[in-house]
Amino acid sequence: MRVNNEEKRTIVLSIGLIGFNVLSIYLVIQLLGYDEILNYPADGSIERESPKGLAWLLFINGMCNLLYVVVVLMARLMNPDKN
Repeated sequence: MRVNNEEKRTIVLSIGLIGFNVLSIYLVIQLLGYDEILNYPADGSIERESPKGLAWLLFINGMCNLLYVVVVLMARLMNPDKN
């Protein structure tokens, strides 16, 4: 099996994207551990916000992106029509 430069670049970029997605999912899981985020505006009050809704949205997005990239990479590597 001979791999040309375009296929090498596709494989390397796909693996890099998988690594980035795994890192972002790890950070989103860490964000899910926070109960609230505090903000201290200039007027001296305290604003509280829960990051869980956004964290779940980012988690689902990251998982779907990771699934898509892995499936595309596997389909590219296991293409039976290649010589």
